[in-house]
Parts: sequence; C-alpha cells; structure tokens
Amino acid sequence: MKYIEYLESVNKKMIVKEKGLKITQDAILLSEFIKKYFEANYKNIKEKKKFLEVGAGQGIISLLLSEMNAVSKIFAVEIQEEIFKILEKNVEINSLNEKIIPINKNIKNIQKEYDFIFSNPPYKKTNSGKMPEDKSEKISKYEILLTLEELFQEIKRLLKNYGEFFVIVPNNRLNDVFRYIYKNNMNILTIEVNKYKKTDLVVVHGRKGGKINSRIKINV
Repeated sequence: MKYIEYLESVNKKMIVKEKGLKITQDAILLSEFIKKYFEANYKNIKEKKKFLEVGAGQGIISLLLSEMNAVSKIFAVEIQEEIFKILEKNVEINSLNEKIIPINKNIKNIQKEYDFIFSNPPYKKTNSGKMPEDKSEKISKYEILLTLEELFQEIKRLLKNYGEFFVIVPNNRLNDVFRYIYKNNMNILTIEVNKYKKTDLVVVHGRKGGKINSRIKINV
C-alpha cells in the first residue's frame, strides 16, 4: 500500500510506501543544509550545475532541491527496482521530468562526472542490531549493497575536480567517514551537528581537490 505525502513548503507531493521507507528526519536535515549553503554561496550563479544523488530512494531530497537556482539537472540513482518505480512516479506527478532524471543502476556502474553529489546513505553496519523485515528498508539503512567506504570511493570517482559533496550520517560513524574522505584525498569543509532523539545526525560537506583543509567549519 502507498499514500500521498504533501510537501507544502516546496509545493510538491510524493507517493510513499505505507510500510518500510518513510520521509525521514535525516533527509530533511540534509536538504535544508544544502539549500542554505547554496542560498549563501551560489545565489547569483549564472551557469547551472549537474547534481547526482546516490541512493535516491523515493526521491524526497531531489524533490526538495529541484527548485534551487543552481540546478540544471539532478541525476537520481536508485538501485532497488521497486523503489525506483515510486521515484519515477514522484518525478512524473510533480512534472519534473526535465529537471530530475531517475536512474535504476548500481552507483558503481554510473559514468560521467558531476559538479555536486549528495547522499543520505545506508550507514548502519550489518552486525548492528536486528534488521527490519522489509527488504527495501533493510537495503536503504544497512551496508548491504553499498558500504560507506565504497560510497566515498564512488564520490571521488564521479565528482569533477573541485566538485563538492554532502552526506549525512550518525555521529557513531563520523570517525569512519573522516577516514574514508582523507583516504580518498578529499577535503572536509563543514560539519553540522543536529540533535535527534538518542543520537546526533551529522551533515558532512566536503570537496574533491585543492589543498588539504586544516580549518573545518563546525555548526552545532
């Protein structure tokens, strides 16, 4: 079963699975961070840019970012076929076929280079507690088809030089994320800590290329 969720702040609507995947706080926090960043730094941009979303799910983040002035196209990659069909429908019912391009592939099979990459990735380790019964939810939350280490390898491969990335993870994976970023010779520009229930959700904003950054901006 599915239902319609209305995103009044951006005048959008989306189909959501009744069981399994939902619109989550981490998706909202990531999209809000990205919008604030672009409003502050790319407000008067003349040449629009190409964005890539890794693990787009049902499309919530791409929908929320689709009206940003900097966006030429968002390529929304989702590996799960069932979820991909909902993503396609959500793009269609919002008349965004020219702006959001759904792609049903493994991120490891994606080519080309992108100006910006964002992801709310599966960040739970497979040995960290009881997994949900719903298959799509399990794959979306746990490192089954894509690990965090693999994610940052793909970010490095797919970003243009001096391209930027945005990822959200819980604070208990932050050390791993820092290690994977520096292992791939990328830079951390900003981290934003958001209090959420029993854990902190951290947005990590970084860049491919340039000198190693020793001054990281921290927003709490």
